Amino acid sequence: MDYFSACPKDCFDSCAIITRVNEKIKISGNKEHPITSGFLCLKSKYFVPAHLSEKRLKVPLIRKGKRGDGNFKEIDLDQALNIISDKINFILKEYGPDHILPVEYAGNRSLISYNFPQRFFNYLGTLKLKHSMCDESGGLALNDLIGTSTGIDPEKIKDSDLIVYWGINPAWTNVHGWAMAKNSKAKIYVVDPLKTESAKGADRHIKLKIESDVYLVLGILNHFSKNGLKIKKLENVIMDYDLKKTSELTNINENEIKELADDLLQAKNPIIHMGYGFQRSRYGGLFIKAIETVLITLNKPGNFIYDAKHKIDFDYLRGKNDHRKVVNQANLARELEKLDIKMLFIYNTNPLVSLPNQNLLRKILMERDIFIVVHDLFLTDTARFADIVIPAASFFEYNDIVDSYYHDYININQKIFDPPGFAISNHDLFVKLAYKMNLKDKFLFETENEIINRIISDLGIDSNELYKKGFAKIERQVNDFKINMDEFIQELKNFKLEEKKFRLLSLTHIQGITSQFNNLYEFDTALRMNVKDAESYSIKSGDEIILENEYGSIKTKVILTDSVPEGVLLIYKGSWPSINGWNVNFIVSDDVQKDYGNGTALNSTYVNIRIP
Repeated sequence: MDYFSACPKDCFDSCAIITRVNEKIKISGNKEHPITSGFLCLKSKYFVPAHLSEKRLKVPLIRKGKRGDGNFKEIDLDQALNIISDKINFILKEYGPDHILPVEYAGNRSLISYNFPQRFFNYLGTLKLKHSMCDESGGLALNDLIGTSTGIDPEKIKDSDLIVYWGINPAWTNVHGWAMAKNSKAKIYVVDPLKTESAKGADRHIKLKIESDVYLVLGILNHFSKNGLKIKKLENVIMDYDLKKTSELTNINENEIKELADDLLQAKNPIIHMGYGFQRSRYGGLFIKAIETVLITLNKPGNFIYDAKHKIDFDYLRGKNDHRKVVNQANLARELEKLDIKMLFIYNTNPLVSLPNQNLLRKILMERDIFIVVHDLFLTDTARFADIVIPAASFFEYNDIVDSYYHDYININQKIFDPPGFAISNHDLFVKLAYKMNLKDKFLFETENEIINRIISDLGIDSNELYKKGFAKIERQVNDFKINMDEFIQELKNFKLEEKKFRLLSLTHIQGITSQFNNLYEFDTALRMNVKDAESYSIKSGDEIILENEYGSIKTKVILTDSVPEGVLLIYKGSWPSINGWNVNFIVSDDVQKDYGNGTALNSTYVNIRIP
């Protein structure tokens, strides 16, 4: 029998899936879907193994031994919920709701699984986590500059004559967008200091010096000006950035800069897809503003891809409480240092793998008297630190719908199996907790199907059509552009490229999304290093070296490559320390971009090299 499933992972593509259940479970892409069009990415090969894995948690656990050592005793779900509800009631009575912090994120982006638990925390009035690890700074930058972070519908890629992927590796992280681009007639540029798989597959790779994006933009705008395209308010800023100076500042050949600028000038329908990785740096917000300025100058301000907002009623999904105090995610360890937190309720995320400054975070959780609840499929590093662990349902085990922050389709996810043992979905967990705490608001007890039907109705979707096809197109929010260049010009004047060695990048690997599935395959923990840098330290491939800074130190093996430039080191993020012994986030900076929503600046991490 066939069912409609929807990938709930934190990814542009939000794939529509057909799940066939006979004697075995087999998944494939929904061929009718206009974007994901019948094929799935490499990460999908772990969906069924994760669902069937013997490592899955099926029974709640209560900690017996020292925090972090993984010593637990099994208890039943009712007992676990009694302990959690009693603890919440005690904290509310003795300390107040601002001593409870839900730590959650986009490990499950299904609309109900992601949003419904917030009804519970909004009702209680607890602290609230500010999601600042992903696209926060770039989104705020676009809103500051043009009034919106929502750009062009990616279905228009097929009609584009020029596509520029700037600071993104779509061959790994946006595979369906990359396929559409490759199948179009457009000339494809990749602007990236790394020689990624996308760079290798593009028509042109603009391999700029890391963090010199602003200079490249100023050089492009200077060339525009010399070709008669005037830039209001920027003439005095760009006048010095001719091709020669821009080449010196960016390490790009003058002819390559000119070709890119000319192609942008001549293109009838250019699209720039701005990535998330490079805006997770000290000047990330400024970089996004600079790139958008190119499109403003071309009088095509909406021809970018960054985010997509739709007319989904998130206040209905989450509930609303404007009085909750906010705790920043990107530097959570430092936030916890300042706060008197009595409970962390963790779901949809694995912060003891995915957050920077791990040494401090783990130290605080070991030393403070914080009651920790974790809801997950597996005994992750975070779960090993918990007082109570609740087993979670896989996405084959609940009803939900999944939207996209890239395209304009919403996918249905049908429940196929009951969760094993005492495993429970996000929705059902918080409904049961509300019952346990004798809460009375009917809003806390709506069923999955009631919520789905309300969302479908609000969006004007024909439910018969949705359940016939598995997906439906929804309306993208359209905002009037309100261009404000004043702050941007001042930021340009203050910008100065930081010339320091060695910068450490911690990027997404093709096989996983941050820490998900690391327990199901052997994770690539090697350090990528430029051959010339290695020669100066007499380092050979396979050697072990130590990277250290003010956050800590790690020891890892080296792979020499020309895919990373000199002065830059690369380690893929997401490995579990409980499996591999360490994690790149033990040395990753938790500095934030204070002018851009305290978004993360983790890719402005610097390390020293030591030979053991």
